[in-house]
Amino acid sequence: MKLKVLAIVVLGVVGVGAAFVALGGLPTTAASTTHYLTSAVATGDVTDQVAATGSVAASDSYGVSFGVPAHIAGATATGSGASTTWKVTSLKVKVGDTVKKGAVLATADTADLKRQVADATLQIQSAKIQLANANDALDAATTTAATRQAQMSVYNATTQVSDLRKTRDDLQTQIKLATLTAPIDGIVTTVNIVNGLDAPSGDAIVIDAPTFQITTNVVESDLASMAVGQTATVSIAAVDATVDGKVTSIAPTATGNTTGDVVDYAVVVSLSDAPANVRAGMTADVTITIDSATGVTTIPAAALRGTTGDYTVLVMGADGTPTPQAVQVGLITNTTAEVKSGLTVGQEVVTGVSNPQTTTSTTAGGGGFGGGGFGGGAFPVTVGRRGAGGANGGN
Repeated sequence: MKLKVLAIVVLGVVGVGAAFVALGGLPTTAASTTHYLTSAVATGDVTDQVAATGSVAASDSYGVSFGVPAHIAGATATGSGASTTWKVTSLKVKVGDTVKKGAVLATADTADLKRQVADATLQIQSAKIQLANANDALDAATTTAATRQAQMSVYNATTQVSDLRKTRDDLQTQIKLATLTAPIDGIVTTVNIVNGLDAPSGDAIVIDAPTFQITTNVVESDLASMAVGQTATVSIAAVDATVDGKVTSIAPTATGNTTGDVVDYAVVVSLSDAPANVRAGMTADVTITIDSATGVTTIPAAALRGTTGDYTVLVMGADGTPTPQAVQVGLITNTTAEVKSGLTVGQEVVTGVSNPQTTTSTTAGGGGFGGGGFGGGAFPVTVGRRGAGGANGGN
């Protein structure tokens, strides 16, 4: 009986002990020392970038139509006002053809225009006779009333001659515009006319430039750091190509497209030497370099703690003890920071901690250094901008 009671007591003690350990009353590992994650100070490049997406488009696209000058494709073109229909007499290109500037693309019948020119010429001759008669009447006028009447006749006849000459000039211009020529070196992308039929309204033929650009939307928070001339890298997945680019324009006003409270601005990136298989309409990922520092002292951005003008890092000593060190920084991105002073290449800086009890890693936090450990939370680091340096802590 005593043995049974003793066994029950022992089992109870073991159970209580297990529960105590499970609740953290005793360490579950042999050691609970904080392990620091470190990275060496190095020499490298720091690049701040803005990422966006857009669609490939021709850098220039022109429409040509009978009777009007070449114009931006899709835009309403204004002609001289001559009235005629345009029957296509020859069509020399098809979609996909490459053309040189000045090449003849198509022609239209000009017989009706030439008849109108002949009529206008006759009308001019008649108007000139009327003007001569009006001048004779003015010379022969002897009274004030007769003089005034003759002067009015001269003005009217002069205006008529001028108007008729303009009409004839416009018709002659129309005859020239009955031959469509390529306004640029490019590729035929649209043909809306058929040989032997009257041309419809709108662009008869569209020519796209062989060069490309991307129009992408950039959020307002990134716009202040952008400028015309900045370089870009454009990735076009459809053809597995990466192409160099350059910012050529930044819209002065917002696009009108908003996501929540974020406002977008249109930014145009021109491509350099795009592969032959790139086509307008393809989706592209654009990475614009807005700032960079080359061949500088660098550390992971995770090593920084503090705020602009007052940054510090933990430098790992030979004995494994971290020591706070003030640093002066330059460009900071999400991953890397430029160090202007306070550190030397090869030193080890703390970027986080690893607790063996939980086998998890923690990014160095913005809390205090008390007890040799980090506080919780990420460091309050200004990302992607050149920071005002902190105190120069020496090397």
